[in-house]
Formats: sequence, structure tokens, C-alpha cells
Amino acid sequence: MNNNYRRGYNFELRVKRSLEKRGYFVVRSSGSHGPADLLAVSKDGKVLAVQCKLDGYLPAKEFKELLVLASRFSVITPVLAKKEGRRISLKKLTAEDEEGVASAR
Repeated sequence: MNNNYRRGYNFELRVKRSLEKRGYFVVRSSGSHGPADLLAVSKDGKVLAVQCKLDGYLPAKEFKELLVLASRFSVITPVLAKKEGRRISLKKLTAEDEEGVASAR
């Protein structure tokens, strides 16, 4: 396992644990290379499709795949998880975010 993969994997697990502490049921999509790294469901039925990026950079292609997933299944909220210092930041994504998310390195 290379170092970048390990760091990303560890970050995904941190995000997963953080969401679980907030009461979500979370499934990690390991190695699927799909639009979301995590799917999280709350007790009240809120569904998050979470893409985890340590640096917050979400390439346009991945951003669009996440929005397409959310538009196909209207119950899904697309979310970007990124690291801010030692904290995890969760940002709900909308179509207006594309330029800022893809260029925020």
C-alpha cells in the first residue's frame, strides 16, 4: 500500500467514524472508484454521498459524477469531506460549487 493511498484510506476511516458518532450508519465503498467513498444514512432518512479528499481538491469529473448520483436519487445529498488542520470539514455540494471546489488546492 503506497503512502498516498494509506493517507486517503485513513482519512476515509476518520470521516466514517466521525459520521457514526453523529448517529449515521456508514458504508465505505472500498476500491470501487465510484462517485462516493462513503454512503451515510441518518435515523431520519437523510442520505449523504461523501467524497473524501484530504486537500479538498475535487476534480471536475468526480464532482459531476457525484452530482449526477444525487440527481438520479433525489434523497442523496452530495458532500465533500476535507481535512482542515486536524479537523474534518463536511461541505454540502451544489452545482454552483463546481468552480470553487475543483480549483481549491
